[in-house]
Amino acid sequence: MLGINALYRPNLSMRATIQFGDVVWGGFGGSIPDSVPISAYELYLNYRFRNTNIRVGQQYWKDNMSLILDDSFSGVMITNDNLAGFETEVGWIKALEKQRFNSDDYNYFLLNMQRGTPIPWGLYASLGWDADYVNTNKDYTHITLMPYLSYDTDAITCDANVFMGLHFVEDEDMEMGIGAAAKADVNVGPVVVSGDVLFAIENGIAVLSPYYQNGLYIYGINEHNDALNLYWDNPYSNNNDTVLSLVGKVKGDITRNVSAFGAAGILIDKGFEVNGGVEFKLIPDVLSLTGYAAVGIGTNDGPTNYALGTTLKMNLKD
Repeated sequence: MLGINALYRPNLSMRATIQFGDVVWGGFGGSIPDSVPISAYELYLNYRFRNTNIRVGQQYWKDNMSLILDDSFSGVMITNDNLAGFETEVGWIKALEKQRFNSDDYNYFLLNMQRGTPIPWGLYASLGWDADYVNTNKDYTHITLMPYLSYDTDAITCDANVFMGLHFVEDEDMEMGIGAAAKADVNVGPVVVSGDVLFAIENGIAVLSPYYQNGLYIYGINEHNDALNLYWDNPYSNNNDTVLSLVGKVKGDITRNVSAFGAAGILIDKGFEVNGGVEFKLIPDVLSLTGYAAVGIGTNDGPTNYALGTTLKMNLKD
Protein backbone atom coordinates (compact mmCIF):
# COMPACT_ATOMS: atom_id res chain seq x y z
CA MET A 1 0.00 0.00 0.00
CA LEU A 2 0.99 3.61 -0.54
CA GLY A 3 -0.63 6.30 1.62
CA ILE A 4 -0.88 10.01 0.88
CA ASN A 5 -2.18 12.69 3.26
CA ALA A 6 -3.08 16.24 2.25
CA LEU A 7 -4.00 19.06 4.66
CA TYR A 8 -6.04 21.82 3.03
CA ARG A 9 -7.04 23.69 6.17
CA PRO A 10 -6.54 23.01 9.89
CA ASN A 11 -9.93 21.26 9.94
CA LEU A 12 -10.06 19.84 6.39
CA SER A 13 -7.87 17.03 5.09
CA MET A 14 -7.77 14.25 2.51
CA ARG A 15 -6.43 10.70 2.70
CA ALA A 16 -5.63 8.44 -0.24
CA THR A 17 -4.29 4.90 0.12
CA ILE A 18 -3.45 3.00 -3.04
CA GLN A 19 -3.41 -0.80 -2.80
CA PHE A 20 -1.36 -2.90 -5.20
CA GLY A 21 -3.01 -6.24 -5.90
CA ASP A 22 -1.51 -9.73 -5.76
CA VAL A 23 1.33 -10.17 -8.21
CA VAL A 24 2.33 -13.61 -9.55
CA TRP A 25 5.69 -13.68 -11.26
CA GLY A 26 5.20 -14.71 -14.86
CA GLY A 27 1.41 -14.24 -14.60
CA PHE A 28 -1.00 -11.32 -14.85
CA GLY A 29 0.62 -8.28 -13.30
CA GLY A 30 3.96 -10.01 -12.92
CA SER A 31 5.33 -10.04 -16.45
CA ILE A 32 5.96 -7.59 -19.26
CA PRO A 33 3.87 -5.93 -20.66
CA ASP A 34 1.13 -6.76 -18.12
CA SER A 35 0.32 -4.07 -15.56
CA VAL A 36 -0.02 -4.42 -11.79
CA PRO A 37 -3.65 -4.20 -10.58
CA ILE A 38 -4.19 -1.08 -8.47
CA SER A 39 -7.22 -0.07 -6.39
CA ALA A 40 -8.12 2.75 -4.02
CA TYR A 41 -8.27 1.26 -0.54
CA GLU A 42 -8.93 4.66 1.04
CA LEU A 43 -9.99 7.90 -0.63
CA TYR A 44 -11.85 10.32 1.60
CA LEU A 45 -12.28 13.88 2.83
CA ASN A 46 -12.15 14.50 6.56
CA TYR A 47 -13.78 17.58 8.11
CA ARG A 48 -13.42 18.51 11.80
CA PHE A 49 -15.98 20.79 13.47
CA ARG A 50 -15.53 21.37 17.21
CA ASN A 51 -15.81 17.88 18.77
CA THR A 52 -17.37 16.25 15.68
CA ASN A 53 -15.57 14.58 12.81
CA ILE A 54 -17.16 13.95 9.38
CA ARG A 55 -15.51 11.55 6.95
CA VAL A 56 -16.87 11.07 3.41
CA GLY A 57 -15.61 8.59 0.83
CA GLN A 58 -13.77 5.26 0.76
CA GLN A 59 -12.55 4.64 4.32
CA TYR A 60 -11.53 1.93 6.79
CA TRP A 61 -13.42 0.86 9.92
CA LYS A 62 -13.64 -2.20 12.18
CA ASP A 63 -15.71 -3.37 15.12
CA ASN A 64 -13.81 -4.33 18.25
CA MET A 65 -13.40 -8.03 17.34
CA SER A 66 -13.76 -7.84 13.55
CA LEU A 67 -16.91 -9.98 13.72
CA ILE A 68 -18.93 -7.87 11.28
CA LEU A 69 -16.64 -5.41 9.50
CA ASP A 70 -12.89 -5.03 9.18
CA ASP A 71 -12.36 -3.45 5.79
CA SER A 72 -12.67 -0.28 3.77
CA PHE A 73 -16.08 0.84 2.50
CA SER A 74 -17.75 3.65 0.60
CA GLY A 75 -19.93 5.85 2.78
CA VAL A 76 -20.12 8.47 5.50
CA MET A 77 -18.96 8.24 9.11
CA ILE A 78 -19.74 10.90 11.71
CA THR A 79 -17.90 10.73 15.04
CA ASN A 80 -18.63 12.77 18.17
CA ASP A 81 -15.96 12.74 20.89
CA ASN A 82 -18.34 13.05 23.82
CA LEU A 83 -22.06 12.43 23.45
CA ALA A 84 -23.48 11.93 26.95
CA GLY A 85 -20.11 10.51 28.00
CA PHE A 86 -19.72 8.20 24.99
CA GLU A 87 -17.55 8.41 21.91
CA THR A 88 -20.26 7.92 19.31
CA GLU A 89 -20.01 6.91 15.66
CA VAL A 90 -22.89 7.01 13.19
CA GLY A 91 -22.31 5.65 9.71
CA TRP A 92 -23.96 4.95 6.39
CA ILE A 93 -22.38 2.35 4.12
CA LYS A 94 -23.20 1.59 0.52
CA ALA A 95 -22.71 -2.15 0.94
CA LEU A 96 -23.66 -3.09 -2.61
CA GLU A 97 -24.48 -1.07 -5.71
CA LYS A 98 -26.54 -3.23 -8.07
CA GLN A 99 -28.15 -1.83 -11.20
CA ARG A 100 -27.06 1.77 -11.12
CA PHE A 101 -30.39 3.45 -11.90
CA ASN A 102 -32.65 1.06 -9.96
CA SER A 103 -33.64 1.12 -6.28
CA ASP A 104 -32.20 -2.32 -5.61
CA ASP A 105 -29.12 -1.50 -3.53
CA TYR A 106 -27.90 -2.79 -0.19
CA ASN A 107 -27.58 0.01 2.37
CA TYR A 108 -26.17 -0.41 5.85
CA PHE A 109 -26.51 1.94 8.84
CA LEU A 110 -24.50 1.55 12.03
CA LEU A 111 -24.25 3.08 15.47
CA ASN A 112 -21.28 2.51 17.74
CA MET A 113 -21.12 4.00 21.25
CA GLN A 114 -18.09 3.40 23.45
CA ARG A 115 -17.05 4.47 26.92
CA GLY A 116 -13.39 4.25 27.84
CA THR A 117 -13.31 4.22 31.64
CA PRO A 118 -12.88 2.42 33.96
CA ILE A 119 -13.24 -0.60 31.64
CA PRO A 120 -13.83 0.14 27.92
CA TRP A 121 -17.28 -1.04 26.94
CA GLY A 122 -19.82 -0.13 24.33
CA LEU A 123 -22.76 -1.02 22.13
CA TYR A 124 -22.77 -1.69 18.41
CA ALA A 125 -26.10 -1.59 16.57
CA SER A 126 -26.86 -1.77 12.88
CA LEU A 127 -29.66 -1.87 10.34
CA GLY A 128 -29.11 -3.39 6.93
CA TRP A 129 -31.60 -3.12 4.10
CA ASP A 130 -31.27 -5.00 0.82
CA ALA A 131 -33.92 -3.90 -1.69
CA ASP A 132 -33.48 -6.97 -3.91
CA TYR A 133 -32.35 -9.92 -1.80
CA VAL A 134 -30.43 -12.44 -3.96
CA ASN A 135 -32.26 -11.11 -7.05
CA THR A 136 -35.67 -12.20 -5.72
CA ASN A 137 -37.33 -8.77 -5.78
CA LYS A 138 -37.83 -9.16 -2.04
CA ASP A 139 -36.70 -6.82 0.71
CA TYR A 140 -34.29 -8.21 3.28
CA THR A 141 -33.82 -6.29 6.51
CA HIS A 142 -31.54 -7.30 9.35
CA ILE A 143 -30.93 -5.75 12.74
CA THR A 144 -27.86 -6.44 14.86
CA LEU A 145 -27.25 -5.60 18.52
CA MET A 146 -23.81 -6.28 19.97
CA PRO A 147 -22.73 -5.02 23.41
CA TYR A 148 -19.02 -5.50 24.11
CA LEU A 149 -16.24 -4.83 26.59
CA SER A 150 -12.45 -4.83 26.68
CA TYR A 151 -9.92 -5.20 29.46
CA ASP A 152 -6.20 -4.63 29.03
CA THR A 153 -3.42 -4.78 31.64
CA ASP A 154 0.17 -6.02 31.61
CA ALA A 155 -0.99 -9.46 32.76
CA ILE A 156 -4.41 -9.92 31.09
CA THR A 157 -6.00 -8.79 27.84
CA CYS A 158 -9.63 -9.67 27.21
CA ASP A 159 -12.32 -8.84 24.63
CA ALA A 160 -15.88 -10.13 24.86
CA ASN A 161 -19.03 -9.66 22.78
CA VAL A 162 -22.61 -10.82 22.99
CA PHE A 163 -24.60 -10.46 19.78
CA MET A 164 -28.16 -10.87 18.52
CA GLY A 165 -29.36 -10.78 14.94
CA LEU A 166 -32.92 -10.31 13.68
CA HIS A 167 -33.55 -11.21 10.03
CA PHE A 168 -36.64 -10.18 8.05
CA VAL A 169 -37.23 -11.43 4.51
CA GLU A 170 -40.34 -10.11 2.78
CA ASP A 171 -43.30 -12.55 2.98
CA GLU A 172 -41.38 -14.89 5.30
CA ASP A 173 -41.21 -15.41 9.06
CA MET A 174 -38.69 -13.49 11.14
CA GLU A 175 -35.55 -15.40 12.13
CA MET A 176 -33.37 -14.69 15.16
CA GLY A 177 -29.86 -15.70 16.07
CA ILE A 178 -27.79 -15.12 19.20
CA GLY A 179 -24.21 -15.81 20.13
CA ALA A 180 -21.07 -14.68 21.91
CA ALA A 181 -17.34 -14.38 21.37
CA ALA A 182 -14.49 -13.97 23.83
CA LYS A 183 -10.70 -13.77 23.58
CA ALA A 184 -8.24 -13.65 26.47
CA ASP A 185 -4.44 -13.50 26.72
CA VAL A 186 -2.75 -14.22 30.05
CA ASN A 187 0.92 -13.36 30.52
CA VAL A 188 2.49 -15.93 32.84
CA GLY A 189 6.14 -14.95 32.83
CA PRO A 190 7.97 -15.83 29.61
CA VAL A 191 4.84 -17.46 28.13
CA VAL A 192 1.52 -16.01 26.94
CA VAL A 193 -1.45 -18.38 27.16
CA SER A 194 -4.55 -17.52 25.14
CA GLY A 195 -8.10 -18.75 24.76
CA ASP A 196 -10.66 -18.09 22.01
CA VAL A 197 -14.35 -19.03 22.14
CA LEU A 198 -17.05 -18.26 19.59
CA PHE A 199 -20.63 -19.56 19.81
CA ALA A 200 -23.74 -18.89 17.74
CA ILE A 201 -27.08 -20.62 17.41
CA GLU A 202 -28.90 -20.90 14.08
CA ASN A 203 -29.15 -17.74 11.92
CA GLY A 204 -26.38 -15.90 13.81
CA ILE A 205 -25.72 -12.34 12.62
CA ALA A 206 -25.37 -10.68 9.23
CA VAL A 207 -21.83 -9.63 8.31
CA LEU A 208 -20.35 -7.18 5.80
CA SER A 209 -16.61 -7.91 5.49
CA PRO A 210 -15.38 -9.55 8.72
CA TYR A 211 -11.88 -10.63 9.66
CA TYR A 212 -12.32 -12.62 12.88
CA GLN A 213 -9.13 -14.53 13.71
CA ASN A 214 -9.31 -17.59 15.97
CA GLY A 215 -5.66 -18.65 15.60
CA LEU A 216 -6.17 -21.70 13.37
CA TYR A 217 -5.02 -22.10 9.77
CA ILE A 218 -7.31 -24.81 8.38
CA TYR A 219 -10.39 -24.32 10.56
CA GLY A 220 -10.07 -20.58 10.98
CA ILE A 221 -8.03 -17.50 10.14
CA ASN A 222 -4.51 -17.01 11.46
CA GLU A 223 -2.47 -13.82 11.69
CA HIS A 224 0.55 -15.46 10.00
CA ASN A 225 -1.42 -16.69 6.97
CA ASP A 226 -5.03 -15.82 6.21
CA ALA A 227 -5.12 -17.31 2.70
CA LEU A 228 -6.03 -20.94 3.52
CA ASN A 229 -9.49 -20.50 5.07
CA LEU A 230 -10.59 -23.99 4.05
CA TYR A 231 -13.57 -24.40 6.37
CA TRP A 232 -14.18 -21.08 8.14
CA ASP A 233 -16.10 -18.79 5.77
CA ASN A 234 -17.90 -16.86 8.55
CA PRO A 235 -19.82 -19.84 9.98
CA TYR A 236 -21.71 -17.59 12.47
CA SER A 237 -23.40 -15.53 9.73
CA ASN A 238 -26.91 -16.66 8.71
CA ASN A 239 -25.84 -20.17 9.72
CA ASN A 240 -28.18 -23.16 9.52
CA ASP A 241 -26.65 -25.00 12.47
CA THR A 242 -25.18 -24.16 15.85
CA VAL A 243 -21.55 -23.00 15.61
CA LEU A 244 -18.91 -23.53 18.28
CA SER A 245 -15.21 -22.70 17.89
CA LEU A 246 -12.82 -23.46 20.77
CA VAL A 247 -9.11 -22.66 20.51
CA GLY A 248 -6.23 -22.64 23.00
CA LYS A 249 -2.89 -20.99 22.17
CA VAL A 250 0.54 -20.55 23.72
CA LYS A 251 3.51 -18.39 22.71
CA GLY A 252 6.89 -17.91 24.32
CA ASP A 253 10.27 -16.35 23.61
CA ILE A 254 13.21 -18.67 22.92
CA THR A 255 15.70 -15.85 22.57
CA ARG A 256 15.35 -12.09 22.31
CA ASN A 257 14.45 -12.26 18.61
CA VAL A 258 13.07 -15.81 18.29
CA SER A 259 9.73 -17.05 19.62
CA ALA A 260 7.73 -20.27 19.28
CA PHE A 261 3.97 -20.66 19.21
CA GLY A 262 1.34 -23.37 19.03
CA ALA A 263 -2.41 -23.81 19.05
CA ALA A 264 -5.05 -26.51 19.22
CA GLY A 265 -8.73 -26.07 18.52
CA ILE A 266 -11.97 -27.49 17.23
CA LEU A 267 -14.73 -26.19 15.01
CA ILE A 268 -17.84 -28.21 15.79
CA ASP A 269 -18.99 -30.59 13.04
CA LYS A 270 -15.93 -29.61 10.98
CA GLY A 271 -12.71 -30.80 12.55
CA PHE A 272 -9.84 -30.57 15.00
CA GLU A 273 -6.53 -28.79 14.33
CA VAL A 274 -3.08 -28.65 15.89
CA ASN A 275 -0.54 -26.12 14.64
CA GLY A 276 2.75 -24.54 15.62
CA GLY A 277 5.68 -22.56 14.35
CA VAL A 278 8.63 -20.27 14.96
CA GLU A 279 8.86 -16.52 14.43
CA PHE A 280 12.18 -14.77 13.73
CA LYS A 281 12.46 -11.03 14.25
CA LEU A 282 14.89 -10.13 11.51
CA ILE A 283 14.52 -6.41 12.25
CA PRO A 284 12.58 -5.93 15.52
CA ASP A 285 9.21 -4.20 14.98
CA VAL A 286 9.90 -3.93 11.24
CA LEU A 287 10.66 -7.28 9.54
CA SER A 288 9.82 -10.82 10.68
CA LEU A 289 9.94 -14.30 9.18
CA THR A 290 7.55 -17.01 10.39
CA GLY A 291 7.55 -20.72 9.64
CA TYR A 292 4.45 -22.75 10.52
CA ALA A 293 2.80 -26.14 10.13
CA ALA A 294 -0.73 -27.40 10.82
CA VAL A 295 -2.70 -30.64 10.73
CA GLY A 296 -6.49 -30.66 10.52
CA ILE A 297 -8.51 -33.84 11.11
CA GLY A 298 -12.08 -33.68 9.83
CA THR A 299 -15.00 -35.04 11.82
CA ASN A 300 -17.68 -37.37 10.39
CA ASP A 301 -15.20 -39.02 8.01
CA GLY A 302 -14.02 -35.63 6.80
CA PRO A 303 -10.63 -35.28 5.12
CA THR A 304 -7.32 -34.73 6.88
CA ASN A 305 -5.56 -31.57 5.73
CA TYR A 306 -1.99 -30.39 6.10
CA ALA A 307 -0.46 -26.93 5.88
CA LEU A 308 3.19 -25.94 5.76
CA GLY A 309 4.57 -22.55 4.88
CA THR A 310 6.45 -19.38 5.66
CA THR A 311 5.41 -15.74 5.92
CA LEU A 312 7.61 -12.68 5.57
CA LYS A 313 6.08 -9.53 7.07
CA MET A 314 7.27 -5.95 6.86
CA ASN A 315 5.73 -3.23 9.01
CA LEU A 316 6.52 0.31 7.93
CA LYS A 317 4.96 2.84 10.29
CA ASP A 318 3.84 6.30 9.25
